[in-house]
Formats: sequence, structure tokens, C-alpha cells
Amino acid sequence: MNLVNFVLEQNTEDAEYNQTMTQKYKDKIQNGALLIKNNRKLINLKFLQDFQIHRLELIECTNIVAQLKNNSIKELIIRICGLKDIENIELENLEILEISNQALKIQNIQKFNKLQHLNITYTNCTDITDISNLYLPQLRILNLRDNKLKDLTPISKFVNLEELNLSHNQDIQNTYPLQFLKKLTKLNLSHCQLYFVIQFEQLTNLLVELDVSENFNVDLSSFKHLVNLKKLNISRTNTDSINVLQPLNNLETLDISKNDIVDINILKYFGNLTNLNISDTDVKNIELLTHLAHLKEIDLSNNPKIDFQPLQNMVQLQKLSMCSNKLSNISFLSGLINLKHLNLSSNNILDITPLQYQISLTYLNISSCKIIDISFMRTLVNLEVLSMRLNKISNIQHLQNIVLLTYLDISYNSIKDISVLNQFKSLKKLHLNRNEGVDITPLQYQTQLIELTLDECDLYEISALRPLINLEYLDIASNYIIYFYPICNLETQINFEGNLTVESSDLFTFYDVKNKSQYTDQPTEQQMQLAEKMKMVDLNMSSVRDINSKRKNYLLSKLTATTAVIQQSLKLYNMFSSFYEKVAQLFAQLDAQEDQQ
Repeated sequence: MNLVNFVLEQNTEDAEYNQTMTQKYKDKIQNGALLIKNNRKLINLKFLQDFQIHRLELIECTNIVAQLKNNSIKELIIRICGLKDIENIELENLEILEISNQALKIQNIQKFNKLQHLNITYTNCTDITDISNLYLPQLRILNLRDNKLKDLTPISKFVNLEELNLSHNQDIQNTYPLQFLKKLTKLNLSHCQLYFVIQFEQLTNLLVELDVSENFNVDLSSFKHLVNLKKLNISRTNTDSINVLQPLNNLETLDISKNDIVDINILKYFGNLTNLNISDTDVKNIELLTHLAHLKEIDLSNNPKIDFQPLQNMVQLQKLSMCSNKLSNISFLSGLINLKHLNLSSNNILDITPLQYQISLTYLNISSCKIIDISFMRTLVNLEVLSMRLNKISNIQHLQNIVLLTYLDISYNSIKDISVLNQFKSLKKLHLNRNEGVDITPLQYQTQLIELTLDECDLYEISALRPLINLEYLDIASNYIIYFYPICNLETQINFEGNLTVESSDLFTFYDVKNKSQYTDQPTEQQMQLAEKMKMVDLNMSSVRDINSKRKNYLLSKLTATTAVIQQSLKLYNMFSSFYEKVAQLFAQLDAQEDQQ
């Protein structure tokens, strides 16, 4: 399925939408999905009636009037949208409907009688009485998270429900109505601040997955009869013992993190466990885990008192998280040759070389480990995701063999030379923040990048970014950039904060090339025409207060040197001299303030 993202910007007539938009996009999204995002001028959806699409997403579209008839659409997502009613939407084959951060009339959902999956989230809804009047015989999945529900009685009508999410509803009075859901297999009651005993008598043989995390008065004895449970999350439930869970020997995934649990000997009865989270507990001894032959994933983070040596015998492990454990010696990892995912962030590792034997790794996080030398990484040729932020690394040439990388975070180091990145043709997301003085010239060859962050890199010039036409997000905040023309062709979200800034919005009004999003006060017609001719992007005009002496001196010299260039490229801009005078005045005021201090 091909997802085509585009924004309809022109405020044209319906006929023009039907004639131009349909012809332009119909072939591209045939049997695919369509996202209409952040559109403030689109009035109706009639032009979509000829589209053969399976999924339609309407996100932050403030002026939409629902006029749509399309029998091919099976999934409709409405988030933070100006749509007030769906009465005029005729989608008789709709199976999935998501309404998020949105106030819509629930009773009009009735028409979608083939609906199988309904999400009504983040709506601050307190009363769901209207739901009880809906006839949705095929509804199997209902998500009502992040509302303010109290009475769950209306839900009891949906007897075919298999999955129910009630998380982040902190006013629920009781769970008795859930007893009538005879087909329920998955239930999420996390973050509900439950203060009563949960009743599961009628669900004993049904529930397979249960999440009651972030509830501080949970009585675990109410779970002991749920013998078919395969997945249980009791994280942060003010629990100090899990012995009552012994009958749940079918568990495959168990999360007991963020509790005051010391004794985990009961786990020896859970021979089917494949995934275990005991992070942030008081556990010290993990010897018994070596007897759980099916265990593939463990999270042991924030447990500095644990003796980790028994891990060396757990060769079946594929995913291991051990962040914030004050680790200095990781020799016990040498034999774990099947590891694919390893998180060692926030430790004090003295010798990182044992990792050279983890050649199966596809994910590695060694952030905040005080690492200087990464020569051990030459053998980790299967890595796809690598995070090494907040270390003391200056040389990354040893990454040259890791050509499968799709994500790389080397922020907050001392890296100047990134020429090795030319080897990475699959790299999609790159974070270089706070590598002061880094040479970004090699980035011109990373045309496949979709996300790039370069804030606080002491950048003055960004022409190397011009070819990166596939970028979806660019962060160049807190640098010394005053000339943004090289990136005016990038149709992407850009963060400019902390570069050349002025206080008065009457000097410049810049627009994003793609969205023409307004970042300053309402522009005049003259400024609007100027912005169109400039083809410039937003400079995030704010304040000059935080400009230090180094930046101020550079800007003053650069402004003088580039006056001719700017005047040539902005032929119609006769206010440049007043802009220069205004900046000079601001610097004079800044100097005066510094003298007074």
C-alpha cells in the first residue's frame, strides 16, 4: 500500500478540485492511502469521490465540511480537525474509524454498520451514553483511552468486543459492566488510578492480555484465576510481592517494573516466559532466570545492585536492556552471540571491547557511557540503529563497515569529520547536535535522509544541505546562520530558533515554501508578494537578547559583506537598509545594557 502525503493549499472551487486534483493524484494512490494534513483552506472532500483509496487521514484540517461518498474507503482517521459532524460522510464499507482530539456527534457513527474497530480518544468525554444507542454488531475493538469516563455500563452492550482500551480514564467508578463482555481477550486499564478491587469473575477463561500498570491500589489476588493470561503488565502498582501470581503459568510476557519487589523466585514456575521486565525494582539475584529456556527479552535497567554474571549463560537472549546500572565491566556479554538488541546507555563502562563479539546486533545504544574509542565497532556490520550520544568520541572512521545503518545518533560528542557517512546509503535519520565545528560538507551526498538535526554545531553556512530534497524534518537551531537561501527549496519542517533574530516583525515576513505557514504577525500584501518572490523560508524572528559577543561580531561583519548579494536576490526589497539600521540599533542597545551591567 502506497502512502501519498500531500497538502492541498489553493482555495479553489469544487470543480477545479475534481478536475485537477483527481487527475494529478488518482493514479498515484490507487488502492493506497491518502493523508491530508495541516490544511487550512480545504473546504470539502467532494474531489475524493473518484479516488480508489483504502485509508483516508484528516489531520489538522480546520475548515473541512464533510461531503464525501466513497465505497472503497475502509479506514478513516480524524485528528485535531475542524470537522464537526460526519452526517454527510457516506462510507458504507468503513471498518476502522479513529476520532482523536475531536468533538463529533457520536450518534452519527450508527450508519457505519460494518465498523469493526472504533477509536474515540483524547476527547475529554465524560458520558458515553450515546454509545449505548449505537448498533455496531461487528465491533471487535474499542479504544476509549484518555477521556474522563465514569460509568462503563454503555460498553456492556457490545458483546462481541475482543479488545478494549480504557487507559488514562481516571474517574472510572467500577468495572462490573465488563463482566458482560463474553468474548473479551485484551483489556487495558492502565493509568486509571483505580481504588477498588477489579472484578474478573466472568472473564476467568477469556482474558489473554491484561494491563493494569500505573494503578496504585491493585489487588493482585484478583488475577490469580486468570489462568489463560499470556501477557500481564503490573508496572508501578505499589506491589512488593508477586507470589500470588503462581497459578498464571501460561504467561509469556510479564512486566513487574517500578515496584518494590525483591524476591522473584516465583518466576521459576513460568517456563513459557519469553519477555520479562524487572527494571527499577529491588531485585538483586537473577540466577533463577538461567532456567527459563524460552526467555528472549529482558529489561534489567535501573537495578545497580544486581549481580549480572548469570547472564553469561543465557545464550538464547535476543534483546537486553541494562541502562543506568553503574556498569563498568561488561565481560559477561561476550558469550551472548544471539543478541540483536542491546541498550547499555548511562553506564560507566571502562572496557567496551567485549561488544566486538556481538556481530548479530541490529540495535545498539551506548549513549552516556563516557566512551572515547569505538574501534570495537568494526565487526558490528549488521547494525541498523546506533546511538552514541553524550560521549567523548572524536573519530568515527571505524563505522565505515556498518553500511546497513538507517538511524545514527552521535550528538554531543567532539566530531569534526563525518566523511565516513558517505558509505551509508540506507541512512534515514541522522542526529549531529552539539558537535561544535563539524564539517557538514559530506552531507550533500546523503540525499536519502528524511530527518537531520544540527542544532548547536557552530554552523555559519549550510549550502551542503541544498540537495537533501527528501528531508521531512530539519533542525538547525542555535547556530550562526544568517543566509538561508540554500535550503529554500526544501519542502520540510524546519527549526531555525536561535539564529539571526530581530524583534520587529515589520521588517521581514518569511513563509515556508510548501505550506506558506505564517510565523509572524499578519503580513501586508506587499510582504506577501515579496515572500512569494523570495522563495524563502521562516527565519523565526524573535529576539536578539541571547546573541553573545562572538555571534554579534560575526553577524555584523557578515551583514556588511552580504549586503550586495541580498539586494541582488531581493530586487523588490527596498527595506533592506532599514533592516540593517534596525539590527545596528539593537546591537547598540545590547552594548549599552552590557556597559550598565
